Amino acid sequence: MKKEQLSTINESTLSMSRLNKILNILLDEITQMEDFERDQPLSWSMKHMFSCSQISKLIAASRGLDIEIAGITGAIHDLFLIRTGIFEDHAPKGGPLVKDFLNKFNQTFGKELGYLSEKEIEIIYQATILHTDKTNYTKDEIVELTKDADALDRVLHGIDIPKHYIPRYKAALKDLKLL
Repeated sequence: MKKEQLSTINESTLSMSRLNKILNILLDEITQMEDFERDQPLSWSMKHMFSCSQISKLIAASRGLDIEIAGITGAIHDLFLIRTGIFEDHAPKGGPLVKDFLNKFNQTFGKELGYLSEKEIEIIYQATILHTDKTNYTKDEIVELTKDADALDRVLHGIDIPKHYIPRYKAALKDLKLL
């Protein structure tokens, strides 16, 4: 959904049905997992999944990008970490999990809620595998949005961040007219 579309919508026309179903699926998965021997607690993964999704939607609206795709990406970008508890290399290792998850989503819910296109799946995949590389910039707006939202979410949760995250969360704050 583009920025100009956002100004003409109301709560009854903004469809987030695919995103909401994905969040429900992930929440169900998380609540059935055991929280031991993980690099990060499941409680963090759950909070981050929801808040990063919301932050991503706000940034997408401010940048004139697809709000639902941004929200899905914000929710699912840490899927490898959620499922395995392993932080190291979770971004590149998460790509195949994300593609598989989204293809299964299409098979199960696509007809009812709308299919994610191959292009949309590829955008989410790229954002997933590249989101931890905060120092390099790409031409893909959803990849950059995901990096920015991820950094801002960590700051908003009071988590220490490396210095190279600072430009990322400041870019998000600027787009949201908070800086």
